[in-house]
Amino acid sequence: MARRRTNPFYVVLGIVGFLFTITAMSYCMAVLRGVRPDRAAATRAHPVQQLMDRHGTAILVGELVVLAIATFGAVAMDHVDGERERAARQAARREDRAGADRT
Repeated sequence: MARRRTNPFYVVLGIVGFLFTITAMSYCMAVLRGVRPDRAAATRAHPVQQLMDRHGTAILVGELVVLAIATFGAVAMDHVDGERERAARQAARREDRAGADRT
C-alpha cells in the first residue's frame, strides 16, 4: 500500500499553534502587569510586554485567523485524500471482480 502524503496544513497548525500559545501567555502577562500598575511602574517593561501592550490583540486575532484557515484546509485536504483512496479501493475491487468473472 502506498504511503500517505503529509498534510502541509498540519505543519502550519503546529507552528502557528505554538506561536499562539506563546503570544497568549505574553498577552496574559501584559494584562496582569496592567492590573497592578504600582509594581509595573517600579520596573521597566520588557520589549515583548511593550509589543503586547500595543499590538497584542491584533497579533492574537491574526493568529486565530491563520489557525482557522489552516484547520479548514487540513480537514478539506484529508477529505479529498480520503475520497481518492476510497475511489482507488473501489476501482481495485471492480478490477478484481472483473478478473474473477473472466476465469
